[in-house]
Amino acid sequence: MFNNYNPYYVPPQRYQPMENMQTPPINNQPYMQPRQQQTMGLLGKSVDSIDVVKAMDIPLDGSTSYFPLTDGSAIVTKKIQTDGTSKTVIYKPVESDDQAKITYVTSDELNKKIQSLDASEDLKTIKDEMKSIKKQIKEIQLNLDDKGD
Repeated sequence: MFNNYNPYYVPPQRYQPMENMQTPPINNQPYMQPRQQQTMGLLGKSVDSIDVVKAMDIPLDGSTSYFPLTDGSAIVTKKIQTDGTSKTVIYKPVESDDQAKITYVTSDELNKKIQSLDASEDLKTIKDEMKSIKKQIKEIQLNLDDKGD
């Protein structure tokens, strides 16, 4: 006889027939499958030209795929429409001319402008009116002081 001792050997178990077992109650509630987590990100990849985008495969679920051009000149989007055709849109950056038109004032120009304003007739008139108002306020204060005594 062989002496085959195996410390991990588990002898087969014998089971009793299941005559007296009751069936578990049936749950009629619908089984809700857990939602799969979708990774947040943009579909697509960098491409060398717009012609490459035309040949690229895109998802058939209607989501938009983004294809930035490697030279940075545009971003191309492509998605499938409800009629089965694909729609390609090209977004190009707009160069603004407003930044080139900005000019700054020098301190000499600012001082000249201020001096020209001081000499204007409108400012002289305003100064005269303010002096008149100050005199009137002083007279009112003197009258109130005289009545209070």
